[in-house]
Amino acid sequence: MNDSLNNSCDSLNKNMLENDVLKLLSNKGVNFQNMVKCAMYMCICEESEKKQIEKKVLEIMKLQIKNPNVSTLLIAAIILDERGKLGGLPFNYEDDPTYVYADEVIGMAIANEIAGTKATFNFKWYDAKKPGIIGKLDRDGYMFLDDAVAGFVSGCMSKTFE
Repeated sequence: MNDSLNNSCDSLNKNMLENDVLKLLSNKGVNFQNMVKCAMYMCICEESEKKQIEKKVLEIMKLQIKNPNVSTLLIAAIILDERGKLGGLPFNYEDDPTYVYADEVIGMAIANEIAGTKATFNFKWYDAKKPGIIGKLDRDGYMFLDDAVAGFVSGCMSKTFE
């Protein structure tokens, strides 16, 4: 009986976490649609394969948003950006100083959590090119969230091709 109750609570907690994270991301203009589009920007494939790959990466995104490690890191990036914009970090957030690399660490950690080392390498491509929503977040001054989303997208794309 306790196992059944624990499983029900775990399922409820994962659904609540997923909804909370999706709402927080949506408030910043991030959703599955623009993350899939961003993922496909860097995809080298035949035109005939694109729909199938889009479907697969979306499935993986929907699964990985429930991963508590991934979701927690996404939430951390959002909170850090909010604090930074209010002047609540121990450096000048608006300058996005090169000596602060915690944003990169968050992105790489998300990518690694989803698909391991290969995703960490893919993260560097997405972070450098800044396609789609990643570039928009960067231009809008989200120092942490652009890297977190780059990590999420690159992790999910890497998982797609496993």
